[in-house]
Amino acid sequence: MAKFSYKVRDREDRVVIGTMEAATADEVLGKLTQKDLLPILVKELLGDDDGKPKKSFGDRVNEALSRHQNRVPYKDVVFFTRQLATMVGQGVPLSKSLDQLTRGEKLVFKRIIHQISEDIATGLTLSDAIARHPGAFNPMYVAVVRSGEIAGALDKVLDGLADYMESVEIMRGKVKTAMRYPVFIFFFVSAMMIGIMWKLVPTFEHIYEGLHAQLPVPTQILLAASHAVRDNSIPCAALIIALIILYRYLMTLVQFKIALQRNFLRVPVFGGILRKNIWATYCRTMSLLLSAGTPILKATEVASEAVDNSFFSQGLNGVYAALRKGDQLSEALDASNMFPVLVIQLVSTGESSGKVDELLSKAAEFYEREMKNVVDSLSTIIEPVLIVILGAIVGAILLSLYLPIFSIGKYIGNS
Repeated sequence: MAKFSYKVRDREDRVVIGTMEAATADEVLGKLTQKDLLPILVKELLGDDDGKPKKSFGDRVNEALSRHQNRVPYKDVVFFTRQLATMVGQGVPLSKSLDQLTRGEKLVFKRIIHQISEDIATGLTLSDAIARHPGAFNPMYVAVVRSGEIAGALDKVLDGLADYMESVEIMRGKVKTAMRYPVFIFFFVSAMMIGIMWKLVPTFEHIYEGLHAQLPVPTQILLAASHAVRDNSIPCAALIIALIILYRYLMTLVQFKIALQRNFLRVPVFGGILRKNIWATYCRTMSLLLSAGTPILKATEVASEAVDNSFFSQGLNGVYAALRKGDQLSEALDASNMFPVLVIQLVSTGESSGKVDELLSKAAEFYEREMKNVVDSLSTIIEPVLIVILGAIVGAILLSLYLPIFSIGKYIGNS
């Protein structure tokens, strides 16, 4: 007996998803028809017990290439979602809404929206159509839309999804703003250092060679560094490229990626920001999915991808396994040792009152405020700190260059 997944429409035109064991796909179609269900999709599952199909290496490569080629900026998807939610909420037919939303979009996104509209015209649901474009719509987006279709509240779900994405976009903007200045300073200092080593230091070196004197140790170190930059520029560039390639390869290894991202969480200040971001993302994603009617197992599976951290994703896989055994969400989160007491207590209270989604939303709002406060404080502190660091670097280089000049009279007398 094989296992098949199916998607059907019931008598009330609601989309129903499930699995069934049968000898052939035709047998599944027959059983569904006997139950007065209209089949939309029947697919054989090849994989483990959780029904996830196996993918070959070639499939994964093709999927990655397709996602890269059809990648759409997050802010464009946010704007699209808000407009779609507004139009659907006002009673505009879905196909007409999609056709109108292609106006003004960039070429890639316009082509994707056109394809979605065509797929819907052939009988696919919106969730099925957008699932074909992972470069624009992530698994969380697809799961939320699918839950809205099943519940018959697509407009409300899209509106909540737009709110969620806008809050994520705002937080991303704050983090990028806080990091823009440090990144600029880093590249500026790097370019300045290379320029000094390449042009300025050799000029002083020629001057000091005529003195025939023992140079101070800092000056000798600076001259040696200048020679290393000038004489080994090609090997250094090759080494940098090799390190980038090695890093890209290592990031494909699950254990290396987990270890690296776990250590990122231990970095002072920035590790705390990352943790708060992960907790806020998890709580907000779970709240949105559960309020849309997504089963808790599916919501946990999607949330593990949404946190975008392999270390936390591994922990959420343990939460998923505990939920399958019958544990409550609060117990599973507590056993993972990855979530603060606040989240666990709010989830536990929500389980007692039947308002897990609402209390998870409260937790998300708390950690989003915490992140905002930390980022705002960091942006005001980091500028003077970087100025001091930049001044110290420039001062150390200039001091090393001019140390011999302080004793130039002695050198001239000995020459």
